[in-house]
Amino acid sequence: MLRCVRASGILLSLLLLPSALYAQAAITGVVRDSSGAVLPGVTVEAASPVLIEKVRSVVTDDTGQYRVVDLRPGTYSVTFSLPGFSTVRREGIELTGTFVASVNADLKVGALEETITVTGETPVVDVQSARTQTTIGRDIMAAIPSSRNVNGVQALIPGMQTNTDSGGISGTLQGGASTIHGGRGSDSRIYADGNNMGWAGGSGGGGNMPQVASSQEVVMTLSGGLGEAETSGVVVNVIPREGSNTFSGGFNYSGSSDALQGSNYTDDLKAQGLRAPSELLNVYNVSPLGGGRIIRDKLWFYATYQQSGAENSVPGMWWNRNAGNPNAWGVDFDKSEQAKTKTVQRQGTVRLTWQATPRNKFNIHWSEQYNDDNYGRTGGTATQTPEASTRTYYIPSRQPHASWSSPITGKLLAEAGWGMYQARYRFAPRNDGTAIKGMVRVVDQGTIDGIANLAYRFPTAPGQGGFTMSLIGTLANTRASVAYVTGAHNMKFGYQGGFNNPSQTYDYYDRLIAMRFRDGVPNQLTQTIVTENNIKYTRNLLPLNLYAQDQWTAGRLTLQGGVRYDHLASNYPDQGVGGPKYPFAPTEIFFAKGSTPGYDWSDITPRVGLAYDVFGNGKTAFKFNIGKYLEAITATNSDWDLNPLIRTTIQTTRGWTDSSKDYVVNCDLSDPAKNGECDAMDSKTLGQPVFNRTFDENWIHGWGVRPYNWSMGVQVQQELMPRVSLNVGYFRNWWGNWYVVDNRLTTTADYTPFSITAPLDSRLPNGGGYAVSGLYNPIPQAVGLVDELAQSPDAFGSLTENWQGVDVGVTARLRNGLTVQGGTSTGRKLADGCDVRANLPEYGRAANGITTNSSVTANVTALGGGSTALGVMNPYCRIEEPYRTDFRGLATYTIPKVDVQFSGTWISAPGDSLAANYVVTNAVANAGPVPLGRNLTSGANTVSLIAPHTLYADRRNNIDFRIAKILRYGRTRSQIGLDVFNVTNTDVATGLNEQFIPGGAWLTPTTIQPARFARISASIDF
Repeated sequence: MLRCVRASGILLSLLLLPSALYAQAAITGVVRDSSGAVLPGVTVEAASPVLIEKVRSVVTDDTGQYRVVDLRPGTYSVTFSLPGFSTVRREGIELTGTFVASVNADLKVGALEETITVTGETPVVDVQSARTQTTIGRDIMAAIPSSRNVNGVQALIPGMQTNTDSGGISGTLQGGASTIHGGRGSDSRIYADGNNMGWAGGSGGGGNMPQVASSQEVVMTLSGGLGEAETSGVVVNVIPREGSNTFSGGFNYSGSSDALQGSNYTDDLKAQGLRAPSELLNVYNVSPLGGGRIIRDKLWFYATYQQSGAENSVPGMWWNRNAGNPNAWGVDFDKSEQAKTKTVQRQGTVRLTWQATPRNKFNIHWSEQYNDDNYGRTGGTATQTPEASTRTYYIPSRQPHASWSSPITGKLLAEAGWGMYQARYRFAPRNDGTAIKGMVRVVDQGTIDGIANLAYRFPTAPGQGGFTMSLIGTLANTRASVAYVTGAHNMKFGYQGGFNNPSQTYDYYDRLIAMRFRDGVPNQLTQTIVTENNIKYTRNLLPLNLYAQDQWTAGRLTLQGGVRYDHLASNYPDQGVGGPKYPFAPTEIFFAKGSTPGYDWSDITPRVGLAYDVFGNGKTAFKFNIGKYLEAITATNSDWDLNPLIRTTIQTTRGWTDSSKDYVVNCDLSDPAKNGECDAMDSKTLGQPVFNRTFDENWIHGWGVRPYNWSMGVQVQQELMPRVSLNVGYFRNWWGNWYVVDNRLTTTADYTPFSITAPLDSRLPNGGGYAVSGLYNPIPQAVGLVDELAQSPDAFGSLTENWQGVDVGVTARLRNGLTVQGGTSTGRKLADGCDVRANLPEYGRAANGITTNSSVTANVTALGGGSTALGVMNPYCRIEEPYRTDFRGLATYTIPKVDVQFSGTWISAPGDSLAANYVVTNAVANAGPVPLGRNLTSGANTVSLIAPHTLYADRRNNIDFRIAKILRYGRTRSQIGLDVFNVTNTDVATGLNEQFIPGGAWLTPTTIQPARFARISASIDF
């Protein structure tokens, strides 16, 4: 059976070519005569300049219904004609995104040459789709004071979980799709004209993304996807501009400097402990673009280039005079030189469109992307000195794709294509003379010059504990589909496939890669068996997916249904680490191709929806959708990675007492037992071909075992007045099929429960002094014993996670030049793993305690797999967030005749959940209500004194404003504008120190909202 399914998918892909197109807008309706009887056989023509073929025609079916699909955004006219009846034309129908516009017609008996032009407003309520989406068009993006990148656009959508980059002050062009309604980052997607442009190694698309500023529109699908939807996450589809017979283009520039920024470094912030604010040094963005015909009516091109750069000071951080000095183990800040970040990013894209025949259209796209961060004497964060920052650059990455579409007949549409994103980047050595081989990164758990948890001396690759990392990751996707469209039915059958092939190389300059201090006194070290170019791992993900979906309209009711078959397999080529030339690991750990199992998952998931035109006038719609979706897997799902090198131990921590006080590790690092100044290794399998984690065959193979979520939405959409609509929706998501990890070499008896007493401090709830229970610490004999089994939690208890909330949105595009989009989102997440925790103490070591796969591994080292034998210090197994509300939106208005444009955006979002991370010492562990009764074993020794989601940072409020003068010269339109960001100059803290020390700098601001600044912009379009 499985071979037949695979063969069918391969055959379909060969017949149709690989596809990468995504659903576009449609026009539908019913044609009747003057008596109200339906009229079959009516020719319906949709015409628009945005269509290369200029006109798309269909014929009404036996029910009098018609549907014109696959329409690009733009303004259309629809003409209805039937012999013996007068011709009717409806003009000025504006289409965006995947909106389905209902346009009905009544024909009366008359002369063929008679044409009746009907005027009417563009429909604003989609009464035939249960999908939820938001569209930001080209005109709006050009008008609003936004950073005009992926993150800046998404930040304006109510409920979207994304960081705001007010005014693009960071100079970044890159970004990924955000999450909404409690979703997973890995489930979100970035598309360019329907082609998956995601990073092979990251969540939410990741990497450098399509150029939003030069797009025709950005369509964000938030829920309700049918069979063609890979996941339930946010899909950001950037629709690029296309060339035409007339050359058109433009040039955009915007920039700012320190002379155009004020200050929000208030006395209140100084009193809270912020010693220096973040200040803009300079930021700019330049983008030429243009295109036209190569061969009239046959071949067109469109090219864009965008470069952005920025320099900003780092709040509360300065240059370390000891940077690059291998003999200096402390920090000596030069308060005359504040740290600064620097970035430059470039994207270049060429798009070719070929109308090979009237019914065959091809698109070819090629994009090159480059960026360099922290080069030269730059870098640093609020808790990391400049020399400890890693240089990151793309060298370059690229995104090619090609697509084909063909309206074979008025009822049959075929689409096909291929897309790829090749991520080519490095976390590279610094080029300022501070990255000296043999130096070791240090993190101090205490406070240095008022900074808690300061990292200094040497960089690390993000999340890897090493020095450099390079990746050449390739994500290729192939898609094919055929749609059969009549008036009442819209059927679609498709195939999706491809591969995800990230190849990562890690370099470590020394066996010792990190040290941990407490107030300058060493207490732990991290060692590895990996030296330069000594590890490279690759994983091949091979998805194969088939889907079918149908839409049927009968009267006012439209029913939608889809079913999807997903098969995901993974395999691993020859891989190894160590060998005779590596003294730290003289015996190579080698795994031959096929020697270890990969995933082999198969699932069938249903999705259904309905839309009901409540009063039959196209102004009120009731919508419902529910579906099952699978959680995506990317190269960053290291907790799901069956790669053998991920599941062997190549790094470990161990306690270290620097008895000689010379910062020299005086012990045999090859000996796993306690010796000299070193405690026993926290993992006894370092450098051995032994898996520290195996996976239950029943979880990694079979049907219906892949992690999933159900997504449901209930909505009412109402036209309040012409061109104004209100949408109110209730949404709920819930997740299942997690795994939990059981260390089979330990039992519950190997974890000693204890509790501590929170210090007395007026800033803590009730002034402190309360008990924090639910803490566990492994007994000494259990340290380093690791044989983990990842399996279903059913043997230990139940897990729960869900999100529910209400969204309210308003869209208004009035003819007087006023456009408003905005609304609110209110929701909360509930997560409970207490049932499992009671039977499996090592479960739930994540700092937030939420019982998901990603949370399970929050403490797991990416290379080495982590160990449940480490100390278990998280007491919180249930999280019940309060309902929280955000407000977001935009507005634009152009004064007629004088062509002066005003616009603004607003965001009011709840602050992040805060923690009080307290280092538990032996004295603290033995002084609580339930004392440990011995010294702590090596491992995690930090606990938050407050439960997650009980204390929040201040609400983030931001208002941006823009004023621009529009100048017109024939076909040329230019604009000179002034954008003002953070109009109210709010000084809200966006980052806080969460390291708790009694009487210390807990909740001291580390980052704040950028102060009010102005940005000058100029553009010309022709």
